[in-house]
Amino acid sequence: MNLHRYASRLFYSFPVQLMILHFKKNQVIMLFWLLLFGFITESIASRFGIPYLFLDPEYMGHVGLRAFFIMGLSLGAFIMAFNISSFILNSFRFPFLATLSRTFVKYAHNNCIIPGLFIMVYCIMIFQFQSVNQLKSVGEVLLSILVFLFGIMLVILVTLRYFMMTNKDIYKLFGITHADKDESPIVRPLTGIPRKNTWRVDTYMVFPAKFKIVRDTRHYKRYMLEQVFKQNHVNAAVVEIVVFATFIMLGLFRDFPFFKIPAGASVILLLTMFIMLSGVFRYWLRSWANTALILVFLFLNFLSQFELFNPRTKAYGIDYTKSTPAYNRESLEGQVNDSLLTHDKRNTIAILEKWKARWTGRGVEKPKIVLLNVSGGGLRSCVFTFRSLQLIDSVYGGELLHHTAFATGSSGGMISLCYYRELFLNHRDSLMRADQDINNRYLKNMGKDLLNSLVFSATVADIFLNNQQFKDGSYFYTKDRAWAWEEQLLENTGNVLNRRLSDYDQAEKAAEIPLLVISPTIINDGRALHISSQPVSYLLQNEHLNESGIQPAANGVEFRRFFKENNSGNLKLTSALRMNSAFPYVMPAISLPSSPTIEVMDAGIRDNYGIMNSIQFLHTFRDWIDENTSGVVFLQIRDTYKHLKVEDNSIKSLVEKLMTPMRNVSGNFLIMQDYSFDRYLQHARSWMKVPMDVVIFQMPETEDRVSLSWHLTEREKLFLRDATQNIENKNALERLMHLLPVDSNKPTAIAGPVQSGASVKNSILKH
Repeated sequence: MNLHRYASRLFYSFPVQLMILHFKKNQVIMLFWLLLFGFITESIASRFGIPYLFLDPEYMGHVGLRAFFIMGLSLGAFIMAFNISSFILNSFRFPFLATLSRTFVKYAHNNCIIPGLFIMVYCIMIFQFQSVNQLKSVGEVLLSILVFLFGIMLVILVTLRYFMMTNKDIYKLFGITHADKDESPIVRPLTGIPRKNTWRVDTYMVFPAKFKIVRDTRHYKRYMLEQVFKQNHVNAAVVEIVVFATFIMLGLFRDFPFFKIPAGASVILLLTMFIMLSGVFRYWLRSWANTALILVFLFLNFLSQFELFNPRTKAYGIDYTKSTPAYNRESLEGQVNDSLLTHDKRNTIAILEKWKARWTGRGVEKPKIVLLNVSGGGLRSCVFTFRSLQLIDSVYGGELLHHTAFATGSSGGMISLCYYRELFLNHRDSLMRADQDINNRYLKNMGKDLLNSLVFSATVADIFLNNQQFKDGSYFYTKDRAWAWEEQLLENTGNVLNRRLSDYDQAEKAAEIPLLVISPTIINDGRALHISSQPVSYLLQNEHLNESGIQPAANGVEFRRFFKENNSGNLKLTSALRMNSAFPYVMPAISLPSSPTIEVMDAGIRDNYGIMNSIQFLHTFRDWIDENTSGVVFLQIRDTYKHLKVEDNSIKSLVEKLMTPMRNVSGNFLIMQDYSFDRYLQHARSWMKVPMDVVIFQMPETEDRVSLSWHLTEREKLFLRDATQNIENKNALERLMHLLPVDSNKPTAIAGPVQSGASVKNSILKH
């Protein structure tokens, strides 16, 4: 046989023709494969850590063999759904299939190129990710891959066995001998018209990798071939029902850890269901399929405006049944008056007086006041912020929060700050012991996964009709991915953060802990929603300067006063932190009971570092600070390097020309905030009479950036833990110790009694 014939038979082989057919006719199905390829190769959504769901799956709190086995089961289901849907859509194009024994089994065997390539790439990526990022041994990784492959093969074999037992071939239906039993060469009549829509196939593959010649089928009765295909379609529908029922069951029982499968597996199952539904749509509606899908989308969009079909995400602990306050210009301008401002300023000054009294009692007549700002940034900010607080506090003998009078920030940083503050208030002894251990359990808690439960709940519940509810006190709320995120955060932190806003009233008034303000963004109009245990109306707007003609707009809303009729003091702390961390699309916007409804999202949209709150606080109490302190220290902990290197964002192609404007604006909005905040701080120095200094602890810049995600790899955790003690942060700590001398009468958590600042620094360098 010459080379040309070999090439022809290869090109017109059934596996190759099926692959070509998918790209030509089944673009929707191929889109699902493209999406999965993007996830496992970290080409899609890598910035948010979505690929980690597939490369580092977690089940019941652990990444292990069970998780990889479930991932294998889900991928096996997806592969079989791909085979079933494509068989339903395309089998009529290959009439020779109906003349073979075990029709569907042979189709699936020949439809192996895309699934086989995907499995190979997936295994390579798992090996690379687990060995490099999770620091696993080669043996551990290979065992995980073997279990993963076993899960895939188990589903495939069970499904094929079902088709073999239930399907009837042409011999069983009509008594005609199978074409694959006949070893005679291919028969192609010289005359006759080929059947419409058939594809040329010269060879097909039989197990394991032997190729046979395709016989001509034009002499078979058409109804015989169609009958073989139709009963295969019925059996395929049974498999679809099983997958759909499995998905619904996972949603109904997601409260039980056993049913909380890895989020990557739930995503694959969701795509499995979509691929089956798209196949059914196209098979039954043919050319009307796209029109029907558009109509379905419009109908679902219409239903989504009703809360029964699209429950709003709520903040837990507050009452949504009471009358809703009006959210308009009049109510915003009326929320601040001279009487309220005077009351709130006096309340805060009383707190500041108690803060000062703590230090005057130790012989410090005019202490320096610390304003603490922490940045957002998902789980990476949680770990870096918490370890930075531990490092600093270990030097100050557990007194950092006593030096601090005001604290604010965004997203992950605020989660760590609230966690640290709660431990400082109610578990101080264990916190101080933990500060001595770089591998302490509290730091590990901050690095625990929050993404898996979030995505799992989104796939099995949020996308479909979700009427499951839970009760908090006397109020009922829907169980959505927001609820899953809060539950996981409580589980990760040992339920320490299960507190209410009002629980901190007395501790803040007694200056036992710093005054803390959480300020998520109101996406209706860009204002800040100030959530605090204390009244803080002075943060809402600048002073009126009538003679200047300036008409300052109300730039914020005070949560506790605005929603006082809705039991605002009962707000769960985790809900406040969720509002402060609700990154667009990853977590849902939170709806508050106002008219019209206030929608709230991540604080980082407006102020990722809390600088604006701190400057406003400083300006409001500048006279008291000038008179009663010896200076101000802005202590900033940020998970991004302030002086990022300039990247090449020049336009190189037409697609980049279309995408670059939005990409650069969204990618650089934190840098643009830095430009503005630097000016605010410079301006503040001009009207402060006491010295004002800024000390920055920041995550160093690296080539491989830590993902902005609710999941971290072991390698990233180690990097963040050690990053607090790089040379720049050591210099920042030395500068802080110079500005805010360590109390020689207080023991440090690292080195015992402090002899001098230098000795403390040396002990940290060794630590």
